Amino acid sequence: MFTKFIKEDTIILERLLTQLLGGDNMNKISNIEMINFFYNAMPVIEQLFDEDVSMGITDTEKYVATRYCKELELSAKEGDKIPAGGAIAEVIRTGNAAIKVVPESVYGVVMKSYAIPIKEDNKIVGVFAVAKSLAKKNEVTTITKNLTESLSQISAGINEISTGVQDLAGMNEKLLGETKVANEKAQNTDEIVNFIQSISSQTNLLGLNASIEAARAGDAGKGFSVVAQEIRKLSNSSNESIKKIDDVIKHISLAIGSINNNLSKSNDVSQNQSAALEEIAASISELNVTAKKLEELADRL
Repeated sequence: MFTKFIKEDTIILERLLTQLLGGDNMNKISNIEMINFFYNAMPVIEQLFDEDVSMGITDTEKYVATRYCKELELSAKEGDKIPAGGAIAEVIRTGNAAIKVVPESVYGVVMKSYAIPIKEDNKIVGVFAVAKSLAKKNEVTTITKNLTESLSQISAGINEISTGVQDLAGMNEKLLGETKVANEKAQNTDEIVNFIQSISSQTNLLGLNASIEAARAGDAGKGFSVVAQEIRKLSNSSNESIKKIDDVIKHISLAIGSINNNLSKSNDVSQNQSAALEEIAASISELNVTAKKLEELADRL
């Protein structure tokens, strides 16, 4: 089995060498041996690429052979003069291989050209060129550019949101401190209320004692009895007002306590959101770096 594979490989290799070196069926397009060599090598060279490419062979003045793929039809035909501005013209001018992005004005389509000199006796007799379409590169470049712009916009938006969240957290922190002070002051009013209640009780007791003394005085104490009744009314009225004030203060204290708790929760949420936004911003920054690398890779296509 192994021997069979070797034989088959040898036969294929012999056929390939025969094709490359000319053999009996060599189709001559030129009197120059190396140009004929590249012409017959075109089908084999085409198989070396993993994508569609177009190829051309020239002498030092004109095209002598072309092999174009459907995706990259060039305007140059066999017999056409070599146009200026392309990689082939540069190879003939410099004598060195050239890789060049050729504008649409040269061959009617934008492409990337790889050209090498064909030499005989150390003299340039022609050029072999391979052209690759830039459609995929341009598509990748466009997608990358759009991605980069979108990431920049998202990054700017997240930075703005992050700034807002941080400002909100700062305001919450300030309000939290103020509500704590207000809550402490509201609790301190209990002492004032208790003091006023004590005065009210003493006033009520004073009015009661005055009423007793006025009753003992008989007719002489009638005027004082009226005063004593007013004192007791004032005491009762003060006592009712104090109860209402106490209820209001307790409600205010409860409300302040609730605000304080909600601000604490809001502050925690703001801090968590700020941390999450920083992580998102860092991830977007990494994506932006990746997008730029992708753009650099696209330039090499």
